[in-house]
Amino acid sequence: MEGIKLNIRLGIIGVMVIVLAVIMGGRLYNMQIINGVAWAAQSEKSIARSVTVSAARGSIYDRYGRPLVTNRLSYNVVIDEWRLRREDDMARPVLDLIALCQLAGQSYTDTFPVSYYPYSYRESMTDTQKSRLDRFIAKLEWNADISAEELVGRLKEYFKLPEGMDERDARRALGVLYEIELRTQVPAVPAYTFAENISIELVGRIKEAELPGVQINTVPIREYQTDFAAHILGRVGKIPEESFEDFKARGYASDEIVGIDGAEQAFEDWLHGTAGVSVVETNTTGKIQNVITKNEARPGMNVFLTIDIRLQEETERLLEANILRMQAEGKELKGKEAQAGAVVVLGVNTGEVLAMASYPTFSLKTFMSDYAQLLEDPLTPLVSRSIAGVYSPGSTYKMVTAAAGLETGVITTSSRITDRGMYTYFKDYQPKCHVYPGSHGTINVMEALQKSCNYFFYETGRLAGIDAQGYWARQFGLGEPTGIEIKGERAGYVTGPDTSKALGTTYNPGLVLSAAIGQADNAFTPIQMAGYIATVANGGTLYRPHLLSEVKSNDFGQTLYEQRPEVNRELEVQDTTVEALRKGMRMVAQPGGTASAVFGKYPVDVAAKTGSVQSTGTPNNGVFVAYAPYDKPEIAVVVVIEKGGAGSLVAPVAKDVFDAYFSIQEEMRSASKENTLQR
Repeated sequence: MEGIKLNIRLGIIGVMVIVLAVIMGGRLYNMQIINGVAWAAQSEKSIARSVTVSAARGSIYDRYGRPLVTNRLSYNVVIDEWRLRREDDMARPVLDLIALCQLAGQSYTDTFPVSYYPYSYRESMTDTQKSRLDRFIAKLEWNADISAEELVGRLKEYFKLPEGMDERDARRALGVLYEIELRTQVPAVPAYTFAENISIELVGRIKEAELPGVQINTVPIREYQTDFAAHILGRVGKIPEESFEDFKARGYASDEIVGIDGAEQAFEDWLHGTAGVSVVETNTTGKIQNVITKNEARPGMNVFLTIDIRLQEETERLLEANILRMQAEGKELKGKEAQAGAVVVLGVNTGEVLAMASYPTFSLKTFMSDYAQLLEDPLTPLVSRSIAGVYSPGSTYKMVTAAAGLETGVITTSSRITDRGMYTYFKDYQPKCHVYPGSHGTINVMEALQKSCNYFFYETGRLAGIDAQGYWARQFGLGEPTGIEIKGERAGYVTGPDTSKALGTTYNPGLVLSAAIGQADNAFTPIQMAGYIATVANGGTLYRPHLLSEVKSNDFGQTLYEQRPEVNRELEVQDTTVEALRKGMRMVAQPGGTASAVFGKYPVDVAAKTGSVQSTGTPNNGVFVAYAPYDKPEIAVVVVIEKGGAGSLVAPVAKDVFDAYFSIQEEMRSASKENTLQR
């Protein structure tokens, strides 16, 4: 009986095995024979990864909507690290890619700081490259003192390069493989792009080659619609290593483009769009099979600046042309060595920067190819002299001394001081008026400004004292940052005991005299001086200079932000003091004034002040400040030319800028009338 039961059980088990075998066989036949092609294709869709989709930055426009910086599409070559690592020979696709680029004359990114064979560390290794290499070596726990030759040997083993590979090929491959691995070992390093902005022909060749792990990405890049305003507009680039954590905390992906300086950096929050996310499905060979968008990329907003690009262009041209003219025509110590300078044009009643020029300058269009040369240029074209150049103001400072004297009551508008040529109050320091042994006679404060009488201001400055001078300098915004949005602004200095201590020099009482005529430690930026002159012109309101006008949505349908004039300070100054300063400046441009040769017959009534910054052994700097029209001020103009000789010699630059401004304004008024319905 037990034997019968056992046989029945074994029979049932046998039948079940046969049935299961038939089912399994049927399913395998269906998958491999009947639907084999379809199931094979489906099996290749086994890899799905999320990727960041770059968002286009907003565009930048001038105050009238003229485009300054826009976007265009660019093709970049990137390497899929995960796919590349699946290759038995990682170097081969890299070398094939390099060969294609070299054939097309396309550069690629290789910052591996080791020379070609014989191997040694490059003398040109930057601090950043060294820091990255040190962290890379430390992460792999290799000897910190590893030689270049040993490092290459270790990397050959690490990346499993074939034995006997040509040394030049090995170095080429390692340069790229190091870049890729560096991002894995040192996460703060910006994402790696093999080559940027490649030609459509090269795109075709790379796609035809079907190199494992090599991809072409389409990304928006900046396109500059003007050759001017480089210091204002600024540049974009990959996230700086030192700012990586900050941007990461703000939700940025490691491979995003951000503003590096200028308006691009200052208005990053408006210009930067929101990156999207897509799920990319690839097969086992790395070929993209499907893309699913999870979050759409949202472009940045459009930023409108306060500058008038036509005025900006003319200002830059005029500054360069006049400096070159002064070089050609100058006499000994009077412009012969003129070589650099700055011009600022500021809205008197708003603080709007209408133009801001620095010479020498550079082109944003060719910045990368010019970079090495720009760095080596002794005239530092990358520095914006308008906000970072610190200059003694010379006699353009005398309105400050006049205000200190009038507001402390040591002089009045009726006070008259006799110019005796040499100022002899101090025994050990007896400076002379610039007309010595001549004299300006007995004059009041307005006449002293007109003739730029040093003696008058020695006396006024001494009587008012160094503290009063410093107080009024700062009231006018001198010696302190203006708050303009772009980075790089310097504060400058106002003469006084504290400044001497900070500079490591000794303050002595005689400095009150040289400070009174804009010398000693007084040193300001052109943008500060423009704010100072605008404050005199408008009657005592110090506005914060600004470049942002408004922000509009990407489709221009909404105004998201509109910048209003922002007051830094309302000066508590008597109307009679302001009027005396204004009248004195007006007289400078009239017969008998130091700028009368340039503005004596000018059709617009101009108020001005010349300044010559004295120096020993080299030509003086030339400084000129002005505003116009006198009765209804619109703009303040400041010109500084290094080694320009004298303020009167640089005054023609300001005249040319006024010509450009009023000509442009007249053209726009005429155009406005032509487009207005007449009744």
